[in-house]
Amino acid sequence: MLQQGIRKMHIPIKAVSAGLPADVQIGPPTPATMASTANNAIPKLKDRTTEELIIALVGPVGSGCTTVGNQIGEILEHSYGYAIEKYKLSELISDYAHLVHEKSAATMTGAARVKHLQKVGDSLRQSFGHGYLAAKAIEKIAEIRDKFGTQKTAEGNEVPVSQRRIHIIDSLKNPEELKLLRDTYGQMFWVFGVFAPEAVRKDRLQHVQGLEPDKLNEIIKTDYDEAEKRGHGQSVRDVFHEADFFVRNDQSTEIDLKNSLNRYIDILFGYPIHTPTTDESSMYAAHAEAAKSACMSRQVGAAITDSSGHVIGLGRNDVPRFGGGLYSEENEGNDHRCFKWSGHCCHNDRKKEKLYDQIARKLIERNLVVDPALKDAIISALKETDVKQLIEYSRAVHAEMDAIVSVARANKPGLLGGTLYATTFPCHSCARHIVASGIAKVLYIEPYPKSLALDLHRDAVSEDSKDAAEKVVFLQYSGVAPKNMLALFNAKLTRKDASGKLRSFDRRTASPLVAVSLDDFPTHEKYVIAEYAQHERDATSGEQAALFEA
Repeated sequence: MLQQGIRKMHIPIKAVSAGLPADVQIGPPTPATMASTANNAIPKLKDRTTEELIIALVGPVGSGCTTVGNQIGEILEHSYGYAIEKYKLSELISDYAHLVHEKSAATMTGAARVKHLQKVGDSLRQSFGHGYLAAKAIEKIAEIRDKFGTQKTAEGNEVPVSQRRIHIIDSLKNPEELKLLRDTYGQMFWVFGVFAPEAVRKDRLQHVQGLEPDKLNEIIKTDYDEAEKRGHGQSVRDVFHEADFFVRNDQSTEIDLKNSLNRYIDILFGYPIHTPTTDESSMYAAHAEAAKSACMSRQVGAAITDSSGHVIGLGRNDVPRFGGGLYSEENEGNDHRCFKWSGHCCHNDRKKEKLYDQIARKLIERNLVVDPALKDAIISALKETDVKQLIEYSRAVHAEMDAIVSVARANKPGLLGGTLYATTFPCHSCARHIVASGIAKVLYIEPYPKSLALDLHRDAVSEDSKDAAEKVVFLQYSGVAPKNMLALFNAKLTRKDASGKLRSFDRRTASPLVAVSLDDFPTHEKYVIAEYAQHERDATSGEQAALFEA
């Protein structure tokens, strides 16, 4: 696969040694040559890094990705002196619609335009690869960079000129689009997840974009997850939680939004001192706890804080052990987690498989299904029902419950009016216990489609912060993604100058916190462009062959 090709581009030492400058020697190093090489190599490596950035946006339809993209562009242009390039994937869909025998959406409006773009986008991904639209954005980025020429390294290699330029991609809809961009650009690529409550999104779609009210639910559902499309459909749900920054865009004014984005951009460029918010540090605690889970289905972590923001409980999803708590790596010789226990399997899945078989056999025994040969078809049909969503046969204590129980076990105060941070939206079973515990607010990152919390407990649970006085509010987390906490907040930057004062920070000359080599990503781009051009040729030749045979 393409991504495997990118990862395997290792150059043997013999292949490059002939092109090394004279001051770099091959062979056993002496102390003198080691010092000389180190002193010369550091500035040379720095000279071969780029200030270029790629930022992609992802968010449910109506969340305001374009607004956030425009704000990011303004900040980087006016404060950091960056040139701005923007790429709307919806425009790329229209540009390449003819390849799947569809018309452009350029002259369409309202719901008809959105539905047409969704349909054509799916067709392009199905015909040319799930990452096709991202590949086309990569092609556009490479074309713009080529306009600024190359520079020759000391070894005689041609590499791009470092540019103070940002490329903003609006917006991703499919997991393969995200994966392709990450594989191509590595640490110069950052994703901003944009969200707003559904009521706000519907209002924007209807009154700003002019969508008909009776079409809203269908468009929102299609955008969020087209599970039946087997990979080529839209699935914002599966992309969103992989973001590097999460942006709440439900404000009536743009001031709060711009303040949040200013902070995120400053963090990306190593502004001398920014520290995590209470929400960020608490979600990081939940994220770290999730890493300890050995659950074979998914790793989930939770943290509970009291009303002052102090962490009072932690939890993860795993198997309970006698004496209190859960099994862990420390229980050597007495570890009965599922991957080591009877069958070495997920027992929830095993029980459901038995349940499918049991239902099919009963239907045949009662002559409700005449042909026994239909048993496999019955089981297949059952797997398309809510039976597949059953979770109560798991041996694991859920992370939220483990966190609540840990507070009770330690006899700690603070649960009433506290906040629970969960890496995944709580299931309906955990939701009822969260309500009963007296917790006032839940913040989460990843959605959980199996949860019926809002259906079963809408009397006590809400996704609207305005209901905080009478319901437990479940809100999407806003802040730096916990996976980036150490890279962005523990970067070992110099905070003070020689006199002990806070070092100066000039945004117009500041470089991104993570330096990326000019040697790598242009080669990755060429692989991507060539690979997807071949997909286009293969699909076109296949159509021509089919027409010839007809």
